[in-house]
Parts: sequence; structure tokens; C-alpha cells
Amino acid sequence: MIGDKDVPHTPSRRDLLKARVVRPAPQIASLMVQVRPEHIPALTPELNAIDGIEVHGSSGNGRMIVTIEAENDQQLLDLISTIEQWDHVITASLVYHQIED
Repeated sequence: MIGDKDVPHTPSRRDLLKARVVRPAPQIASLMVQVRPEHIPALTPELNAIDGIEVHGSSGNGRMIVTIEAENDQQLLDLISTIEQWDHVITASLVYHQIED
């Protein structure tokens, strides 16, 4: 029966274009996070304390390299939003994104 939740559904082209496809595959992303340089020492341990987020390095001009490992695309988006809304964060730019199979 169409619409039955127990029947596997192959996404249509329209589903893909409208981003109505849920991908439960693990996600890995790398971000360049721009912050005020004087806040890097305080933000680094706070970001590292969030499960799935790791700060790999920073520069004196306020750039931080951050990776995120998430269980699915929604969790990835939530973690990116969390970083973007953090105090003293100017911007978070996606540099790399991989979907594990």
C-alpha cells in the first residue's frame, strides 16, 4: 500500500530535490570557524567538550579548524548550528563533508 511506513520507499527525484530524504549514514564534516582571536583559548576546550566536535588547530588571526562526527545529517546540522550560535563565533564555513556508507 502506498504511504505504508513499513514498506521501503525509494526516493523520487522530487524527494531528492526537495531534500526530503533521510540518510541515517554517519557524517563527517570539517569547518573553518572564525572567532575573535582573544576568545580562542576559552572556546577550544568548550567546543572539544561537545560530543562529536574536535578542534584540530587555530591561528593567531582567529581561524579554527574543527571536525564534526555525527550519526546522521540532522545531528550534523544541529552541531553546526550550535557552533554558529556560540558567543564570539563570527562564522562557521563548511570545508569538507563526507557521508559514510
